[in-house]
Amino acid sequence: MRINVRVAPAAGLWRQRGFSLPEVLIAALLFAVSLLGLLQYHQVLLHSFQRQWQYRQAWSLAHQQLEVFAATGRTDAELLPLPPGWQREMRLNSPQAACQRLTVRIQTPQRQWAELNRWYCTAGTPADIMF
Repeated sequence: MRINVRVAPAAGLWRQRGFSLPEVLIAALLFAVSLLGLLQYHQVLLHSFQRQWQYRQAWSLAHQQLEVFAATGRTDAELLPLPPGWQREMRLNSPQAACQRLTVRIQTPQRQWAELNRWYCTAGTPADIMF
């Protein structure tokens, strides 16, 4: 910023143009508060994006686990390893003689659950049921 200094011809006083120190400090404070608000908003957006990505990944992993069972007939956890911090629950029920129901639950590190169920029947094609 450029400050112009002028001499008043009659009184011999110096006059300055520009912003005073309190004005500059208030402007800097407003800028800092605005910047902190934007940074907090950015942090919330990143957290929400990560949460949504993990939730989609959990659905994908649950679906993959159902596909592994359809291909191999096994529910071994070693066939589809999970990332660190994730948990898996699998239940295989046989409410009818010809059908089995596999329930897969995947938990993300942020404690979100994705649950998929699929029926495997020997007499016909498998029926997908999602909850």
